Order: sequence, then structure tokens, then C-alpha cells
Amino acid sequence: MPPSSLDDPLARVAAFAVGVASHLSLFRFGEWHLSTVKLVLSFTAVQAATITLLPRAEQPLGTNGSHFAAARVSVTLGALWIAGVFVSMLIYRGFFHRLCRFPGPFMARFSNFYVTGLSAKRLRLYKEVQQLHRQYGDIVRLGPQELSINNAEVFAAVSAPNSPCTKSDWYDLMRPMVALQHVRNHAEHAARRKVWDRGFSAKDYEPRVTNYTSQLLGKIARSEGKPLNVSDWFNFYSFDVMGDLAWGKSFGMLRDGIKHYFMKSLHADMTSVGIFTHLVWLFPIFKATPILNATHLEFWGWVNSQMKPEKADVFSWLLEDYESKPRTKQEEIDLTGDAYLIAVAGSDTTAASLTCLFFLLATNPKVLKALQKEIDHAYESTANSTPDSLALGKLTYLNAVINETIRLHPPVPSGLARETPAEGLTVGDLYIPGNTIVQVPSHTIFHNERYWGRPNDFIPERWTDQPELIKDGSVYAPFGFGRYSCIGKQLGLMEIRYVTAELVRRYDVKLAPGQTADGFIEGKRDTFTLALGKLDLVFNKRSA
Repeated sequence: MPPSSLDDPLARVAAFAVGVASHLSLFRFGEWHLSTVKLVLSFTAVQAATITLLPRAEQPLGTNGSHFAAARVSVTLGALWIAGVFVSMLIYRGFFHRLCRFPGPFMARFSNFYVTGLSAKRLRLYKEVQQLHRQYGDIVRLGPQELSINNAEVFAAVSAPNSPCTKSDWYDLMRPMVALQHVRNHAEHAARRKVWDRGFSAKDYEPRVTNYTSQLLGKIARSEGKPLNVSDWFNFYSFDVMGDLAWGKSFGMLRDGIKHYFMKSLHADMTSVGIFTHLVWLFPIFKATPILNATHLEFWGWVNSQMKPEKADVFSWLLEDYESKPRTKQEEIDLTGDAYLIAVAGSDTTAASLTCLFFLLATNPKVLKALQKEIDHAYESTANSTPDSLALGKLTYLNAVINETIRLHPPVPSGLARETPAEGLTVGDLYIPGNTIVQVPSHTIFHNERYWGRPNDFIPERWTDQPELIKDGSVYAPFGFGRYSCIGKQLGLMEIRYVTAELVRRYDVKLAPGQTADGFIEGKRDTFTLALGKLDLVFNKRSA
């Protein structure tokens, strides 16, 4: 190309062609979601260098020594390079990608902006995905390299303890911070989880749970016979418990009745996660951009200030292990992530389950009466009149009510994302190509009539004396299983059992005037964890 024709048609074609080649030989392979900031800065640096140096060259390549002309050339060719990358990427994804044989919305092939649009509409992605499965069948191509699969066999293959699948790129959301939940390497996860297992196996947490349960009971007693927004108060309860167990101090929300900074910030953050959960590459940009990252930096500064436990708690076990050996800067960052994870993991999910459980009891009085009968008998049979967590854990109908609540309203409604190994995954006659993100949506599979009789009905008896209503219980794993099972499962169940037992023993419960069942259901939001709107209930003291 002649030096004076840098911006002639041939140069433009060449820039576009280099963009196409960049996609086909480079960007098509590996993971790039953590490199967005580096890519933007690198591109900007090349542009700036070209604009600065080109006019100074002995042969200024058509710019006549003008920086303005150099900028025009650089921006034009840079834009054509970008166009080449994206045109190649869109054609490949739409017509030649390894997932093209799977059904799904045509526009979903090209970009995760399609599924992001579904989520942003009403933050009810779990319902949108359920509808897509009704339209396209068990397998839906939800994005360029993502499949949503509503199938028991695939669920087992993807989630089993010996599964070759790994966590997807979604688990890099907190980078450079890597909390336990976000560790993608099997060996590293196993090593770090050992410390968590010791922390959560401690036996002195039950009295602290009963203490906060008593505080909640006190609030409900003062509101007896009046409408009470239990969605807020169950959140206050679960966050106070986890604040105590995470950092050795309560958030004081049960005491004050005011939403704490931590809870408000977390819910705002989870809303963003719910909307942009399929655009992982955006998060590094948010974190690196001044002004946009101000709230983010303020929040993590506050979390760091809490990492000095006042008494023995889960975090103190992690801190002891951290301080017992030489540590790296990355381990210091990860410790902050773990501190955050402890406080969060059992808060939102426990509060959502409690809220949904009491919604179902308020709208199903026969179930409430049956549960009250079992709880009454348990208290009458206990010498000190208060069953402990071990005794409550043996109550068949109470556990059935909890299981059925979680089935109908799973705390993580869209499920967890996994990635198939490079060689792919074969399940029966189905072959899923390698490096494919696979997600089994909990809400959809928990409402699949192939696996559940009368799947949309609240029937705790399916877990007791009507087992024929469970056609394939293998799909029910709301806490996960194997290496990635929920480490706080028993603690969360302890909280739910204590609160439920104490409340149904004392009160009858119903929807408050003006509160409708449809209104509550319409207020459900998918923010990775289930977020709920207002639920006004009335607790009336039971007659003797």
C-alpha cells in the first residue's frame, strides 16, 4: 500500500479483514470476560499513539503532518477493525457455531443482550425461561454459548459430585476478589472449604439463633392482630442472625425496625446482578470506571471495617487460618470476599424461604392446622417444653412444608451455571459440545409435570404419605450436592424450623386486608437469589 493511501479503500478493506482474522484466530477461543478493561485501554493506547506519532513520521502516510488528519485515519481504521471483529462474530454465532443445532429464539444466538432484555423487563427471568421451554422443549439455546436444559438426566450429569463440569464464567463476578462460592478450580475449592466446614460445624450457634428468634417473636407479639410486612421482618431476622454469626455483632434491625446499610446495599447490588447476570464482561468496566464505581468502593470499604470479630463466629475460623501462615495479597483480598459471603449466603435465601412459607400457610389453612397439630405434639412431648434443633429436624410434616415451599419458590430460581469440559458431555443420546454453559433452571424443573404430580399445587403430603406425587425426586436439590453443596444448609434450616415452629404454635395466620395472593406472586423478582415484595400478614393468637 502506498504511504499516501493509508485511508484509501484498500486500507479500509485491510482493516476490516484484520478484524475478521482477529475474531477467527483469537477472540473465538478462551475466556475474555475479565479482559474488557485491558482491551479498551489497549485499543485506546494504540489510537493515541497513532495520532501522536503518525504526523512525525518521515513519510506521514497521507496525514501531511496533521494530527487532525491522523486522528481521522486512526479512528476510521480502528472502527473498521472493530466492525470486522463483530461482523465475523455475529455471522459465526448465528450460522456456524457449535450450538446452532439447538432450538431457541433466533436473536439469542447473537448476543447475551437478548436474555438480558428478558431479565430487565420485570426481573422475572425464571418465568421467561419457563415460557421458552414450553415453546422450544427441554433444551433452549439461551445465548451464544449457553443452553438452558429442563431435563433430569442432564441435571444429574452436570451437578453430580463426580461431574466433569466446572463453574461457569459467572463465578468471576467479584474478581479480583474470589470468595469460596466463586472458586472455579475443584482442588482450590476443596482446600478452602475445609476451613468453612470447621466454622459451620461449631455447636455454639443454636443459642444465638434462638435469641434472635425470641426478638422476632417479641415484634410479632406487639403487632398481634395488625397487618405486618413479614417480608421486611424475616429479612431483619435472617440478616441479624448472619451478622452475628459472620462478624460477631448484630445489624440491630430486629431491635430498631430500620433497614441497615448492608441490607439495602446488598439488595441494590443484587438487582444489578439480576439484570446484567448474563453480561459478565460489563462488571470489570463498572468496577474500573470512576464515579460508576463510587458506591462499589464505599460498600467494600465498609465490609473491610467489619472484619474484627467481637466474639467467636464463622469468620473467626477463617481469620485464624489466614493468620496462621504466610499469606499473599490475593489471599488478603479473598478473605474480604469470604467475610461478605458469610453474611450474605444465609440471609436472602432464608428470608425468602420464610416469607414464602408463611404466605403458603396463610393461603392454605388446612396445611396450617396439620402443621400446628404436629408442632403442638412436639412441644407437649418435650420435657423442657422447647424442642431443640435436633428434635425439630425430625418433624416429618414440618420438613415436608419446608421442602414444598422451596420446591414452589426456589431461593435461586434460575439455577446455577456450569461449563462442560473441553471434550464435551454425553448424556444418553444427547451430546453437549465442550465449553458450553449449561444452566438447569430450578423454577422450571421444580414445576415440570414429568417429575411432579400437580406441580403447581402446594401439597406437603407429597413428601409424606402421597409419594406418587413425586415422579422423580432426583431433580430436587435446592442446596446442591457434592463438592459445591450449600455449606450453610443446616444453619438455614435451623432458622426456618425455629421461627416456623414458634410462630405456628402461638398464632393463626392469614393475609391482611388488601393483601392478595396474586399481588405477592407478581412481586417476586429474580436477582440470582429470590427477592420478594411486600407481604402483609395478620397473626392472631390461637385459642387455647
